[in-house]
Amino acid sequence: MMKLLFRKWWLILLQGILLIILSIYIFNNPVIVLAALSFWFGVLVISAGIIGIVTWFFADATEKEEMSLLWSIFSVGFGIVLLMNLVVTMKTITMVFAFWMLITGFKLIQSGWLLKTKNSFGWLMIVVGLFSVIAAVMMFFNLGTGAVGVSTLLGLQVLFTGIALVLLSFAKKAVLEIVKEKIESLKSEI
Repeated sequence: MMKLLFRKWWLILLQGILLIILSIYIFNNPVIVLAALSFWFGVLVISAGIIGIVTWFFADATEKEEMSLLWSIFSVGFGIVLLMNLVVTMKTITMVFAFWMLITGFKLIQSGWLLKTKNSFGWLMIVVGLFSVIAAVMMFFNLGTGAVGVSTLLGLQVLFTGIALVLLSFAKKAVLEIVKEKIESLKSEI
């Protein structure tokens, strides 16, 4: 974080603008984004397996565990299967995301039901929970809906990060100008 603060303010602004543009691309191309995530997931699984195999060969004889080697070999094979079947990988990622949304929706409904008598916020939690459950069910049965859900979450993260960087750049510029003015006033007093 400190390195970010000491960069030129306009570089931070440029990064923020590029992230905002990237978020627009993500929102407009959800299937491509989900396919890219699936590809990188497969690459990461293969990389983890290869690192495990290499580590096993360089380990001392007392530290070598056959299960570790087998797991690493399995990881490489699983990663290759993921890369060879990107549609299945996309569906798997969508299912995991849908399952997470389903559980979250039920927890929101449960919590909202307990809070509804105390304040109106409980009703809001119930409504949001119901939307989450409905979206999760839609994602279970439709890869396109799942791609939109996963991409929307990623797009929002990229968008908010971009906005935060733009705001940080303007704040940094303002602080730098104040510091420069103070330094100049101190120089003139001396």
